[in-house]
Amino acid sequence: MTDRLLKLQEILSIVTQNPKEVPGATRKEFWRIVRQIKKDPRPDEQEIIQASEIRNILFQAARGKTYPLVPVLLIETILGLLAVWGYLWALETPLNWGGVLTWGIPGWTTFALRFVFIFAVVAFLYPIGRVIAGLWAGIKLDGMCRDEYYEPTVKIDYATFLKAPPWKRKWFFFFAGIWTLITSLWLWILGMWVAGDYTASIVAAFLIIFEGGVILSGNPSATRGEMGHYNREKRIERAWKKNLESLDQES
Repeated sequence: MTDRLLKLQEILSIVTQNPKEVPGATRKEFWRIVRQIKKDPRPDEQEIIQASEIRNILFQAARGKTYPLVPVLLIETILGLLAVWGYLWALETPLNWGGVLTWGIPGWTTFALRFVFIFAVVAFLYPIGRVIAGLWAGIKLDGMCRDEYYEPTVKIDYATFLKAPPWKRKWFFFFAGIWTLITSLWLWILGMWVAGDYTASIVAAFLIIFEGGVILSGNPSATRGEMGHYNREKRIERAWKKNLESLDQES
């Protein structure tokens, strides 16, 4: 039994006692071990199982219940398509983009409606990006849940996540993040084709600035969304490659 596995067992005993009030030092130690497992080119199977169990307990304590993936994803997709219909309905009220300063309350109200519908489409269809990325990366998904901002997201099966090589984990998060930009871009094309509307381009520009800024900053914080996760896994990938080279040299 490895030292890491022994430590994980100790952490599990603490976490199961009161998942909602785990000492900060214990959490810090747990995530330190998780990073070590991620950097290991040949991670121990029992360590992965134990770490996944702890993470699932902490996740449920923080996020609540996880719902079946397929039915909830279907509902969200339907809501997203309804939001597309709402956007098309809002496009029936003309907006003169050359005279933005003369819109007045009616014009800005129409713009606000379009913006809300576009945001709803991006939010409701966002989980599809994680599903596609998971299928490509071989990372299983447990179901639908809320994120830290109470928005819908897809819960990752942590065991398959830890088993995936870091480059796959990295691109998993990148695609899940860029999916929101892809959604806003096709809405822009749709709006331009139907009514010469630029609303979705504003959303796309914001996403480009935000997601691009996170990538350029290298910030690995989970509060920076999918691109924050991407930065974290990118760092881990560098350490993983060095460890792999060391193992190859030893063998």
